[in-house]
Amino acid sequence: PVINFIGDANIAMLLSVLAAVYWLGIRRGHKTKTVMKKLEDAFKSIAVILLIIAGSGVFMQIMRDGGVNTYIGSALQNLAIPPLILGWLIAALIRVCIGSATVAGLTTVSIIFPLIQHQPIHPELMVLSIGAGSLMFSHVNDGGFWLFKEYFNVTIKETFLTWSIMETIVSVTGLIGV
Repeated sequence: PVINFIGDANIAMLLSVLAAVYWLGIRRGHKTKTVMKKLEDAFKSIAVILLIIAGSGVFMQIMRDGGVNTYIGSALQNLAIPPLILGWLIAALIRVCIGSATVAGLTTVSIIFPLIQHQPIHPELMVLSIGAGSLMFSHVNDGGFWLFKEYFNVTIKETFLTWSIMETIVSVTGLIGV
């Protein structure tokens, strides 16, 4: 029970933060007030990104809980598109709409899994196809877009011209490779 408690994701993250506060702050001679101010500043700089990621995760859960993914999967069952391309397309559409590559990949898997269960498709190729689709055109609703913009200190236009184009090239090239 103790290991299960400590291994819980929320508890593990809390313990990590507390350990960092102690070992990297207080133990090194910083006052508690200074350490807390640094934590506050760090959180402020990523708060928008965390909200975007959280919103994407909520959307994915709503789709699962509401059965939307199952409905979409059955609606696509008779489509005459090869499953690898269909997986890429679904992931790409979700990525562009939601912004999160993780949410796009996981939601696509839940949509396409019933379609491919009884088809002779290599699961490795399906993973690569969905992964490539989930990288399609990163823009303002993606946390990675904002991280790139901030870390490299570029404008939104420059981020579109570099990051977004690069992500699209990676996505299309990935599909071609599959």
